[in-house]
Amino acid sequence: MRELYSDLARLVGLGLMLTMGGCTAVRQPAAAGPVAHVVVVNLSDSEWQIAIAPAGGGEARVLRLQARASQKVELSAGDYAIEQTLLAGNPGPASTRRLSAKLDPGQTYRWRLVTLLSALPGDIGRERGDPGRE
Repeated sequence: MRELYSDLARLVGLGLMLTMGGCTAVRQPAAAGPVAHVVVVNLSDSEWQIAIAPAGGGEARVLRLQARASQKVELSAGDYAIEQTLLAGNPGPASTRRLSAKLDPGQTYRWRLVTLLSALPGDIGRERGDPGRE
């Protein structure tokens, strides 16, 4: 009789372990697909808004950059429709430019935002690492 209770206790314990394990859900991290890295550098004294949307449709990623600010963003590799708009600090009306781009996986893209009045020509060269002229 004692062995029967011992076996029964083992079976109940095993059943509890199996059912308790089935009641909990472990969330697996989402698989990271291939990404492209984009660094947007505002070299102007103006504010910009950048909207980057997948070319096939989908929600746009919107960046707003203050004067002389930078932002980094990671995007899934692929084709994109991009809209950049010059906002505050522009002496004229808002200016919008639309373009398309293909972002390759594992690549880093550096995107500079400038206006004709942003800086002296030598300053832009120095930002690239060129010594420029004094």
